[in-house]
Amino acid sequence: MLFAKVIGHAVLKAKLIGNIRESRVAHAQLFMGPRGSGNLPLALAYAQYLLCEAPEVTDSCGRCPSCSQLQKLEHPDLHLAFPIFFAEKKPKTCDHYLPQWRKAVLSEPYVDLDLWREYLDTENKQLRMGVDIAQEIQGRLSLRSFRGGYKVMLIWLPELMDTAASNKILKVLEEPEPNTVFLLVSNDSEQLLATILSRAQLVKIPALRPGEVSEVLRERFPELKEDEALTLSLRSEGDLLEAVDMAEKGEEELFIFFRDWLRVCFGARIADAAEFAEGFQKMGREKQKALLRYGLYLIRQCVLNWQQVPELVRTFGQEDEFVQKFSSLLNERNAEGIRSELELAHVHVERNANPKLLFMDMSYRMMGFLRKGR
Repeated sequence: MLFAKVIGHAVLKAKLIGNIRESRVAHAQLFMGPRGSGNLPLALAYAQYLLCEAPEVTDSCGRCPSCSQLQKLEHPDLHLAFPIFFAEKKPKTCDHYLPQWRKAVLSEPYVDLDLWREYLDTENKQLRMGVDIAQEIQGRLSLRSFRGGYKVMLIWLPELMDTAASNKILKVLEEPEPNTVFLLVSNDSEQLLATILSRAQLVKIPALRPGEVSEVLRERFPELKEDEALTLSLRSEGDLLEAVDMAEKGEEELFIFFRDWLRVCFGARIADAAEFAEGFQKMGREKQKALLRYGLYLIRQCVLNWQQVPELVRTFGQEDEFVQKFSSLLNERNAEGIRSELELAHVHVERNANPKLLFMDMSYRMMGFLRKGR
């Protein structure tokens, strides 16, 4: 991964390159950023620059044997660790799943846990890193550097390490082998052990800017108009994966479903709500989550309009018409409840709740909140 291929973060890229050129390479670095921000591509670009045999001022050369191997994630001095699912009669180490992980990252460097599950074909199984992976990391780092330079251990989503694995990693973080660099790539620092946080230099990665996301959308989806791409980028709040997901699935279908469902809730039409619950169940888990995230976005726009800050509202056409009408139903008694209900439903979908029962229960609660708006 070349730095030039990483979207945005120009100042941060220059700082990371400068640290390497000035020999200020911390032995453990935590690339912390939200989903879709590019923390994994940045860590991979950093590793490539560190191992490049002829680095240039602004990027790795992209031509040397090391760069060629890095671009395939096959460099012998780049070691990779990531969450897996534990299955009977299968190893509990990363080496067994390395081909799938390489394929996932090379296909989409901004990969998240849900995309990784698809490559493993384990949508409903928990992914984690156990003590076997910690032992695997220790074993790899005990080997000498193949090319005589740095050894890089990249750990993706270390917050999913078991406590036993985290404690085992602490020793190698405290007393690393010479010329060993740990790159921890995380989305949630609150789940990391404080002792690990204290031993790593923080590289804070912000969400992408709307213009940067919009430009990528126009490249990937040439049929998108400029204003449509910008609208999606604003909704994604800097999450490239979310923006791409919305562009692929089409917002109009989600909008119509969400709008008509709220109309049913407003009218307290139980039989119709049951039909929507059936439709929600047939959507599939990822589309269910997309609908709830989209609903949360629309409700946020309604709250902004209700609070009389229309300059912050980012809606157009049918959405804008919906926001103008629905915001009149919001007040101090129901706004927070509606938002909270959608967020809670999203959490329950992630935890594999029965979608039909979940949606029906949410419908009943939404009917109660909307009565408070009359």
